[in-house]
Amino acid sequence: MVLNIEEEIDARIAAMEAEPYASTPPGDVRREILLVNEIIHTTGMETAPRMRGLSQIELLGIATPSSQVTRGIIRFRPEGELRAPYYKDADHTIRVWLDIRHLDHVLWQLNHRKRWIWVGTWPDGFTYADLHSRP
Repeated sequence: MVLNIEEEIDARIAAMEAEPYASTPPGDVRREILLVNEIIHTTGMETAPRMRGLSQIELLGIATPSSQVTRGIIRFRPEGELRAPYYKDADHTIRVWLDIRHLDHVLWQLNHRKRWIWVGTWPDGFTYADLHSRP
């Protein structure tokens, strides 16, 4: 079975549950989709403004035809430190912050054969991003 990631993302955009986002045509949503083929795990510590542990996964891969992305960064933080996802044109990077409680699930996903990360930006500034995988 051939998997068309672009069509799958179109379907997800069309099925968004939060109005008015569900009524936005998929073609009006800016999206960046990265097919992941390399994974770099980073664990660290920082002291400013307070001592805290850091956990991050960098994803490298190939952009789909509608995209320019070359890298994804998933940062794991406590719930109170989460931020909105975004795509930065300057370095072609998707940035996503996830609750540290999802780390085990993401590591499990990254063991799958097919992996992709995407971010969508709606005309009104709403953003959505997630990681997908298939065994």
